[in-house]
Amino acid sequence: MLRVLLSKPFNIIAFNLTWLACVVGRDDYLWLAAPAVLVYVILLVRHKVIELNKLLPLIAIGIGIDVLLTALGIFRFEAGQFDTGGLLIPAWLMVLWVAFSTTLFLSLQMIGRYKMLAALCGALVIPFNYAIGERLGAVSFGDAYALALLSMSAIWIIALPLFYMIVEGKLVRINVTT
Repeated sequence: MLRVLLSKPFNIIAFNLTWLACVVGRDDYLWLAAPAVLVYVILLVRHKVIELNKLLPLIAIGIGIDVLLTALGIFRFEAGQFDTGGLLIPAWLMVLWVAFSTTLFLSLQMIGRYKMLAALCGALVIPFNYAIGERLGAVSFGDAYALALLSMSAIWIIALPLFYMIVEGKLVRINVTT
C-alpha cells in the first residue's frame, strides 16, 4: 500500500482530485483537501521521496507569483469563507500550490529533463489550466483576458524550467536538519 501512495500514478491522481476539490469546490472542500495534502506531503518527505528544502521554495514562489498577479489586478477572486482580506490568494489556491509542487518531483518529473519542454509547458499548459479555472468560476481575469493569458505565459515560460532546476538541486542548497 505504501508503495502505491509513493508512486507517480498515485501522485497525478491525487493532484487531479485536489485540483477538482480546490478549483470546483474551493472553500467548500478546503476542509478535505488541506489535511489530505498535508498528510500526503508528510508521507512523501518522511519517506525521502521529496526533500522539504526543495519543496518549500517551489510553494513559496508559486504562491508569490499568484499574489503578484492578484496585486496587479490580473487575477480576481471572490471573497469566500476563508477570505484572506485581499492580502493574499485564497487558501484553496495555496493548498493547490502545495499539491502541484509534489508533481514536479514525481508524476511530472520527466518534463523537467527537457528544459525546452518545461518552458513550452509553462507557456501553454499552465495558462490553459488557469483558463479552465476561470471558466469554472474559481478566478476571473479582469477586463483583459488575453493580457492575463499572455502575462502568465511570459512568467511561466521562465518559471517552470527554474522550478525544475530547484527540484534538481541546481538553484537551492539549503540544509534542513531534522
